[in-house]
Amino acid sequence: MTIAPLIDWHAYNVSAAGRPARRQVSRVIAAAGGDGPGRTVLEIGAGGGADALEFARHGWTVYAYDTDDTLASRLVENTRMPGTVYFRHGDVAEVEEFPAVDAVFAAYSLPMLGDALPTVWERLRAAVKAGGVIAVDLFGDKDTWVENEEIATLSLEQIDAMFEGLHIVRREVRDEDGRSFDGEKKHWHVHSVMARRAR
Repeated sequence: MTIAPLIDWHAYNVSAAGRPARRQVSRVIAAAGGDGPGRTVLEIGAGGGADALEFARHGWTVYAYDTDDTLASRLVENTRMPGTVYFRHGDVAEVEEFPAVDAVFAAYSLPMLGDALPTVWERLRAAVKAGGVIAVDLFGDKDTWVENEEIATLSLEQIDAMFEGLHIVRREVRDEDGRSFDGEKKHWHVHSVMARRAR
């Protein structure tokens, strides 16, 4: 069995804090109704906060969750933005109910939930308002970490089942060699999916 990657998430998040927001953020904003105020997003795995703060720059209210507290030091930036970031530090698997939101956003974080993913997924789906979107990255069954029991890797059929009843807006598959979060060589097999809940 592959040993779980021992990643120093705090060091990674600090180093990534200054990076630009992911392109998927602007796609989610457009798909879920445009700039705020009044728009809300739930981000799982907020890391250094680049994506959460980009939502806030567009006037969104952001409910950001992460097991690392790097984002907490950046909340002073709220005062310079039309939106607001509310940060919760802790294990997302322990959250029994999320706030109702216009969008759910989770970049590369859900696979790290391992066996807790199915339960958290149902709670995330329940949080999306009618007409809202959910945009996530999921690891496929050709990913390097497929044998790692602590990381959720899924077949195409399993991923399709997760989105049953939702309308797929955009789907991309990354299937290539690269580097992991800690710089080690890794094969990435990632399904990036954005889907809409019916109105």
